[in-house]
Amino acid sequence: MRFERRFVTPKSPSESLRLIADFRNLKEWDDSVVSVKPMDSSFGQGSRFLVEVLFSGNLIEIEYTVTVYEPGIRAELSGTAAKATATDIIEVSRVSDGTQVDYIAEIRLAFPFSIFDPLLAIGFKKTVDHAVSGLTRFLSAQ
Repeated sequence: MRFERRFVTPKSPSESLRLIADFRNLKEWDDSVVSVKPMDSSFGQGSRFLVEVLFSGNLIEIEYTVTVYEPGIRAELSGTAAKATATDIIEVSRVSDGTQVDYIAEIRLAFPFSIFDPLLAIGFKKTVDHAVSGLTRFLSAQ
């Protein structure tokens, strides 16, 4: 399942990307997140986070790693859970009224759960839309 969202924030590209990609901030803008435990003392490429999310009443533990971090340009985070993998790709670029953020979330369920992709996509879409709405509010408030 792939979800793509685009929005504009008044923040600079560097600040926008740092605030989004540093998952120590994740609980501030995604209310499906129950907890975030940084596994490293500082943020950057290679940083790891243990994230607990609530999806359809189920608590899911995902270990995320920042696999790419190009300040002010792009970040990629890869997550691994017991029955799924996730990839979050964030690209930022300057526009006249701030920064355009392109956010891509890819979720791959392990077999045999992948046969439920069409049904689960409905729930994931709502979760992604809600998270992006929270993210735009978070960036505006910072």
